[in-house]
Amino acid sequence: MTMIRILIVVALQSAALAYMIVDRQAMLNAGRVVTLKVAPIDPRDIFRGDYVILSYDISRLEPAKLQGDDKFEYGQTVYVTLVREGEVWNAAAVAKDKPVALQGGVPLRGSVQSFETGDGGITTSLTVSYGIESYFVPEGTGRALEDERQKGGLSIDVAIDAQGRGAIKALRRGGQVFYVEGVF
Repeated sequence: MTMIRILIVVALQSAALAYMIVDRQAMLNAGRVVTLKVAPIDPRDIFRGDYVILSYDISRLEPAKLQGDDKFEYGQTVYVTLVREGEVWNAAAVAKDKPVALQGGVPLRGSVQSFETGDGGITTSLTVSYGIESYFVPEGTGRALEDERQKGGLSIDVAIDAQGRGAIKALRRGGQVFYVEGVF
């Protein structure tokens, strides 16, 4: 009887792990990929190695300059609709419930991290986290990425699934892919 319970626990844990891998790969294989300009900082974690903290223009928004809603709360889920402008994608709308439909627009789901309000409780500035704010790189390469940021030549490709979840698919230096994310 104990052996059966152990096998059930192992099977459930294996199924959970398999689901996480399949879900991540499905996001990376999403039909829509957008390129975002980044501004990284290079910290080092003694247990996890080098990683790059990424910041985006779409992380700090002014709702008055965008289509969509103008009142937000901390922790609230928002959808930022991105539109292509040249080689990169920029925010065109921000909404609380469902994405603003724009021709060629791609909605990216995020969470409100902070906001400032003005008269009438209208949000004047909004900081949004998308779950794509850090990226692990091979040890010893983080400083080179920081130097690339200073030159303004670093961008990322983000795969966005049908629910608006984003996953970093690749890092680009001067427009050329130099790291590709993959589960396998």
